[in-house]
Parts: sequence; C-alpha cells; structure tokens
Amino acid sequence: MNHHTLEPEATGTVGDGAVWTQDASGSRTQTDPLRCEFAGWLGDELVGVHPDFIVAGSLADALRASDLSGFELREATVTTSPEFVSYAGGLPERWERLEPTGRADGNDDFAQRDGTLLVSERALALLNEHRIVEAQLVPAEETPEASRFAHHRDAARAAARLRERAGQEAEADKDALEVARLTALVDALDATASTPPKMRVNGDAKRTVAGDLTLAAAALGKKIEDPAALALLGLIDGPIEINRSGAYQCAYRSADRSLIVGMKGGAVKCVEFTFHPHRNAPEANYPRTAHLIEGLATFTREGVLEHLGEPKEFLPPDDEERSRDEYRIGRQRVMLYWRGQDYSPRTLMVGRKG
Repeated sequence: MNHHTLEPEATGTVGDGAVWTQDASGSRTQTDPLRCEFAGWLGDELVGVHPDFIVAGSLADALRASDLSGFELREATVTTSPEFVSYAGGLPERWERLEPTGRADGNDDFAQRDGTLLVSERALALLNEHRIVEAQLVPAEETPEASRFAHHRDAARAAARLRERAGQEAEADKDALEVARLTALVDALDATASTPPKMRVNGDAKRTVAGDLTLAAAALGKKIEDPAALALLGLIDGPIEINRSGAYQCAYRSADRSLIVGMKGGAVKCVEFTFHPHRNAPEANYPRTAHLIEGLATFTREGVLEHLGEPKEFLPPDDEERSRDEYRIGRQRVMLYWRGQDYSPRTLMVGRKG
C-alpha cells in the first residue's frame, strides 16, 4: 500500500514528567501516559509531539469508530505553558495519544517512519473530515483525498489572510482617529506656557531644574491625554503617529527625524531628543535642542556641567567613544549621551526611573 507522508502541526512539546523508552533499533518514545505541553495552538486536531502524536477527543472518537487499522489510542496528559496562546478558540479539553502500529511497507492505514506519520488514502479521507490544515502533506501520488487536503489547507490560509487584513484595516482606522484627536489636542496647547530649564540653587544642598526638562520629567508615566504629557509631545515638531511596539512606549523622533511616536491610550515612558541631523535628512534636525537648558548658546558638556552641576552618574567613553551623564529630576532619569573625545552631543533622553 502506498502511504502519504503527513507532518502535523508541531506546537506541542514534551511535558514535565515524561519517561522515555528505547527499542532495539535505538528509537525513543514516551511511555504512557504521553505528556505534552502546548506553547500555543493553531487549531489542528492532530498535533506532533516529536516523535509521537496526539489527537483531539473528537478525532479520537472518529478513529475509534472507524475500521481503519495500524493504530492504537492511548492516554495523554496535556498541559499549557504560562505563555500559551490559542489562535483558534478554546483548546480542546480531551486529547489522546495516537500510536501508529502498522508497517511502513505493509497494508495498514497508519504507520510511522523517522518521526513522520504515514497514512493511507482511507485514513486521509477520515482526517479530511476534521480540521487539519497546518500539517504538511507529501502525497504518495495525486489522489482525490490528497487534492481535498490541499484544498482545505489553501482555503484556511486564504481565510486567515482575509481576517488578518480586516484586523489591520480596523486598527488603522482606530489609529487614524486617535492621531487626529491627539494632534488636535497638541495643536491647542499654549506654546508660551513652557520655558527653557534653568538651575535653581536653594542653599548649598538643594539644586532643582526648572523649565522644559522638568515638564518632560513630570509628563512621564502619565496618560498621553495629560496636559503635561501633551506639552511634552509639543516640544518636537512634526505629526503624531501611533506606536504599537508596546514594550518601549516612547515618544521619540523616528529615523527620519520627522515624526513623534506616541503610545495609543498608554503612558509616555521616555522622550528622546536627537542633537545631530540625520545623514539622510539634515534639514530635519530638532530645532530646539540647544534651548533645552537656558543659557546654552551651543550644547556642550562643559555648559551642561556649569548649569546642572555634576551628574549623578558618569559613564566614561567606551570602545566606540560613547559616554553618558545621568541626572535625576524628581523620580525621573535624564541621560545625556556624548560621543568622541570632544564630548559632542549625541542624544538627550528623559525616562522613567529604571
């Protein structure tokens, strides 16, 4: 009998407590119960747990009721990892182990070779009645059931692409509305309300910074709708766009130095000002960087030390001649990045306490 070669979805991994045996040929397999942990699930009712296989309860029942040969159904213990994500609804509660027992050169409907599942045309006909679209099939020859399997797979992938495109379009519409709303709020700000920062010395022990850097620090951790956070975004010229990176949640100039990136519905956690113009857009340099600290006609490290005093921490130049001064304004961090032996300004970043 010719067998088709089927490689199932491989989102299952060996679970904790698995015990292994080895036969005379050196092949290893789990003892019962087979233990499987799902890191995710794409939706197929047949899943590989190399070198073994499990099937969802509905498929197990169909196999048990069939007259197919060359397999056994045995116990399986299925768990999910802490990071488990299902991409196809709820994970079935019941799974069973599918143990191929037929010979690869025999007439049974199921067999196994080198960790792949071998199925007859009759077995593939039954599998085609269940959701198995993430598996890879290498047909022994072009047959009606092999063609039906390919049709199911292609139709499922086309439907997934349509769903993804519809989701992206819906998110883009939401982002456009959010951009318009935030842009209107920023445009309505009073640009004269913020002033360049300056050092205030209240006795020998107290130094405070007043001005735009204080405003930036005060805005961190606030919702974008907060007036201080909106004023922070207003420090940088350019349109707003939505940042969906999630983890960093910054308001910063993008690579072309022309955009503000704001976190949708979230908090501004850092703001980055770039001193030097981008090599591909020299005209897009942030025009107000030199005025972030009052009295600095040109932004130099000597001038910063004169106005803000010694930093909380100084990292000397590394192998690439990059160095950093770190200040604290309240509970926020202000980091000044320099480059070269002349400490030319590279970047100023105001961020949350880290």
